[in-house]
Amino acid sequence: MTDAQIADTGLGAGSGPAAEPDRPPNSRRHALRQPEALIPLILVGVFLVMWVLVLARPTFLTSFDLWARNHIQNVSHATQGKNRWPVFKKIADLGGGVAVQGVPFQIQVPMVAMAFVGLGAALLRRSWRPVLAMAAGYAALLVVLFLKAVGDRPGPSMAGQAMSGGLGYFPSGHTGNTMLGYGTAALILAFVLTGHRMRIAITVAMTLWALTVGFSLVWMDFHWVSDVLGSYALCGAMLFGVARVLGFRISADRA
Repeated sequence: MTDAQIADTGLGAGSGPAAEPDRPPNSRRHALRQPEALIPLILVGVFLVMWVLVLARPTFLTSFDLWARNHIQNVSHATQGKNRWPVFKKIADLGGGVAVQGVPFQIQVPMVAMAFVGLGAALLRRSWRPVLAMAAGYAALLVVLFLKAVGDRPGPSMAGQAMSGGLGYFPSGHTGNTMLGYGTAALILAFVLTGHRMRIAITVAMTLWALTVGFSLVWMDFHWVSDVLGSYALCGAMLFGVARVLGFRISADRA
């Protein structure tokens, strides 16, 4: 299947790219109102507001973080949650590096997953689009790391120190890895698997996985709630760019 044939499939029934409609005289303003531009702009706006509030601490956002953290940890301690449900620790780890016996360094699971899926899709479809999507995903991750270093936000507890790698905590790197690593891999799978139901399954699975990793990071006291939410907003916007690289479009009537 050629790139043109794949691009014509779109992300779901009725949502694929079509011929560009006649644009009104104010085409730039019209373009910004389209879902594929408006949604990521809103997400970036949400992130920037959170970024300012986090850097200007203390604010109502940091107060909310402290309130949420205390309530969640009270529940965790009262129910012995960390010991009774160690699965959340393992899920949190899958958002970043995992130690493997005999390997002297941590394996970054989301990065490996993205590379494996991207290269496999490129070979299968004989297309450069998955490789370009991989490059966009890795570039976006560098942006997340840069923002973490600039923000230099302290974590909620010493338990999170190992998670930061010496960087700040906002936006959450593990959530970013999940969104951009697994998320880019999911988009590449949707590029290859063009069935509508299959794409819905991929979307639902990726959404649930991202939410589960975010919850696990907060439950384990590795991140503040706003760290996770900020990463969702920023990386969600970035995934729209990755989707464009793969040729996906969102029509206004299907948004």
